[in-house]
Parts: sequence; C-alpha cells; structure tokens
Amino acid sequence: MTLDQYNNWEEFRKKKGDLTGAEAKMVANYYADVYKKVYKKPCTCDGKIYQNWINKLNAHFESLEKPTQ
Repeated sequence: MTLDQYNNWEEFRKKKGDLTGAEAKMVANYYADVYKKVYKKPCTCDGKIYQNWINKLNAHFESLEKPTQ
C-alpha cells in the first residue's frame, strides 16, 4: 500500500454511511492492488462484496506500519 493509499484509507475508515461511487471505485482499486487481483467494480446493489473487501483491506491496513513514501 502506497503512502497515498494509506492516507486515503485512513480517512475512509473515519467516514460513516453508505459508499459513494468514488469510494466504491477506490475500494475496488485498492483490493485489486493489494491482493494482486484483476480490477473489477461489482454492482453496489449488493453491499456484501464491498463489506468483505473493506474488512480484508482493514485487516491489511492494521497490519502495516505507515509507509514513508
């Protein structure tokens, strides 16, 4: 996770409420990047996929030290 990704995720975790379109795209991008998957943006009509990805990204985020670059 890059420093920009880390900072964006830190801010994202503070947010309450539903995902915006931009946030759904960010989650999909970060998930693909961190877990070496092909980027895909599922429909936001089923929040279970996004919640699963967010949970995995949170676990990854919590296991990292803040990047310096």
